[in-house]
Formats: sequence, C-alpha cells, structure tokens
Amino acid sequence: MHNFQPYVDLRQNTGKAEVNDSLWPTFTDIMAVVLMIFMLSMIMIIIRNTDLAGQLQTVEESLQKSQSALSALRSKAAEIEEDLRKKEMEIILLGDENQFVKSTLEGKLAIITALESDLDNLKEKTRGLEEDIAAREQSLVKLQSEKEREIAGMQEQHESELVRMTEEMEKKIEEFNRKFSALAQVMNEREDTILILNRKQEELALTLARQRRDYTVLEEKYNKLLRPERSPSGKSVVTIRYSRRGKEYPILFKDIGSQTYEEIEERQLHKRLGVLKERLKDKLYVKIIIPEDSNLSYNEAWTFTRDILSRYDYYHQDD
Repeated sequence: MHNFQPYVDLRQNTGKAEVNDSLWPTFTDIMAVVLMIFMLSMIMIIIRNTDLAGQLQTVEESLQKSQSALSALRSKAAEIEEDLRKKEMEIILLGDENQFVKSTLEGKLAIITALESDLDNLKEKTRGLEEDIAAREQSLVKLQSEKEREIAGMQEQHESELVRMTEEMEKKIEEFNRKFSALAQVMNEREDTILILNRKQEELALTLARQRRDYTVLEEKYNKLLRPERSPSGKSVVTIRYSRRGKEYPILFKDIGSQTYEEIEERQLHKRLGVLKERLKDKLYVKIIIPEDSNLSYNEAWTFTRDILSRYDYYHQDD
C-alpha cells in the first residue's frame, strides 16, 4: 500500500488551490457548432426534397390534364367519324334512289318529260350534296390532320418538359450527394481533431501528474533538510483509509485508541478532525492510507492527502 506523507511547502501562498485548465468548454462549443451545422444541413435537405416533390406533383397533374385533353380530342374525332359514316350512308341511299329513278325512266317515258325539270333540280341538289359532302370530307380530313399535329405537338412538348425536369432533378440530386459527401468528410475531420485533442489532454494530465510527483519528492527531500522527520511518537494517531468505489469515494475512519474502522462522510470527517485538532493542538498525528486497489488516480490521492494533512496534522501546521 502507499502512504503519502508530504511535508509543508515553505513557499508563499501554498494554501491556494491550483487552477487546472480544462479543454471541455472548447470541446463542447465545437460539438455544438458541429451539431448546428448538421441540423441546418438536414433542414435544407428536407426543404429541398419537399420542393422537388411539389414540382414532381405539378408535372404529374399537368400530364394528367394533357391526357384528359387528348381523350376529349379523341372522343371528338370519334364523333366526327360517326358523322362521316352517316353522310356516307346518305350518299349510298341517294345513289340507290338515283338507280331506282333511272330504272323507272324506261317505263315512264311519258312522265319523264313532265318530270325533266324536277329531275334537273334533283340532279342539281344531288351535285350540291355531293359537293357539300366532298367539302365536308376535305374539312374533316383537314381537321383530323390539324388535330393530329396539335396532339403530336402537345405530346412532344410534354415529353420535352418531362425530360428537362427529370434532368434538373438528377442534377439537384447529384448536387445534394456532393454536399452530403463534403459534410460527411468534414464530420470525419472533426472527429479526428477531437481524438487528437483527447490524446493531448491525456498526455498533459500524465505530464502534470509526473511533475507533481517529482515536486512532492523534491519537497520531501527539502523538508528533511530543514525539519526533523515526521513521527507518531508521543502523538495521538487517527487513521484514514481513502479509496474509490464506482462513482463513490468511501472514507474509513479509525479514532484514537480504536481498533476498528467506521465509514463516515467527508463532512463528518472534517467535523471530527476539527474537534480533535481543537482539543489536541500540536499532538494530533493524521495517518492517511491509500490502498493499492483504491482505484484512485494520482491527482485524487495527492489532493485528498494534501488537503487533510495541511488542515489537521501537527507537522503541516504553520508556526
């Protein structure tokens, strides 16, 4: 086991606590900035995806409207074709009627003279109807060709628009992937920096512990040259065992003349030592034991030992 028994420091202001710099606030700020950057990036990504989804939905609605208009045009063309078939049936009926008239002309030569004028009128009407039908056929063919060109133009326009929007979406997705990769690289670099800082902090803590240990050894050697060796002879001895158990720091206290330890809190320890110091004056010898399996760091053991001895032990009191 280790028994830390440092001697008094003859330098000025030895009772003041040493100030240890800590890198944790800087580390917390770095992590806060990284978290803010990550959250802002995620919000921008969500907003960009929402805009892209809205644009895609608008394109789909436009395509559905175009398909509805195309269906209406097809139904209109079907109606025109139905009218054309009706006209063709009328033409067939008129042709049959003409054949019937011609077949009856031979038997009705007497009636032909009387009906020549009517026949001429009928022929004129027939030619007018044929011209009207031909004109309607030409108009129908022209209308069909115009509608087909219009439909083809609309389809080509919608297809080109869809291709353009698809290319834009692909470019935006590629840009998002590049930004996400850059952000991931920055995060990796930040993690490497944090690991390097943690290693440096551990190295600094180890160096500080070594310097304190060297200082304690030098202080003991120096004090041995100036003062007699610390001894429990003729003194009232109290024993303290200090260790760490998980997150707790149990303290075992053995009073003067007692053979057993009792576990007390640090507040109670200071209270009892204060009473003993007031009663015994310069006769109080405080023995501190740090077990080998105490799980304490060198700084924790050194700080506790230094604090207790400087307050209550006879050897460490100022003259």
